[in-house]
Amino acid sequence: MRRACLAALGCLVLLAAGCSTSPNPTAPAGSAAPGLDGTPPFGAPETIGPPPSPTPLDETTPVELDPSVLAFLPATVGGVPVTESADEATEALSDPSLGKIGTAIDAGVAVDTGSGNLVHAWVVRLRADRFTDAIYQQWRDSYDEGACADAGGVVGRAEATIDERTVYITSCTASVRTYHVWLEQADILISASAIGDGRFGELLMDNLQVPG
Repeated sequence: MRRACLAALGCLVLLAAGCSTSPNPTAPAGSAAPGLDGTPPFGAPETIGPPPSPTPLDETTPVELDPSVLAFLPATVGGVPVTESADEATEALSDPSLGKIGTAIDAGVAVDTGSGNLVHAWVVRLRADRFTDAIYQQWRDSYDEGACADAGGVVGRAEATIDERTVYITSCTASVRTYHVWLEQADILISASAIGDGRFGELLMDNLQVPG
């Protein structure tokens, strides 16, 4: 499942270098961006790292693996417990570009092996005043490109209001969907990928635990 997150991080490297992957701001960023892997039924494709930055990254801070950010996720999705997926989050920590926008990260997963329903969510604690609308769009586009890379590509994008928040939803050919929400007041970014008729992605976004 880490491949989509690494795709988005690779996009941040390009942004830090002052590059653009597409003249159209709505187009997916990074034609060779990595995508999801590691948890059935997505398979286990090889993971490649983000492209190197031609200029040194600055204004970064060490990013921590912080399980406390998972408190923003519901305890269960469709009756299935949400558990930490620390291996994927730990790999993302090795990417220096994450420090451009975040101070902490962790990942959670809910899997119902009997029904084939699955959701995997990344939770990033953002650096105050560093995450912009433009970076958010680039993150979504690159994450979606990676998530759909092994699922037939992107076939649709939409916005929905879930629990009074704007959630960006992308559909892949092979029934994979991605979900993104930026909790601006809490400086939290949540990006999730889901599969199955149980709509675990919608259930997760509809039951986020946001203080206040």
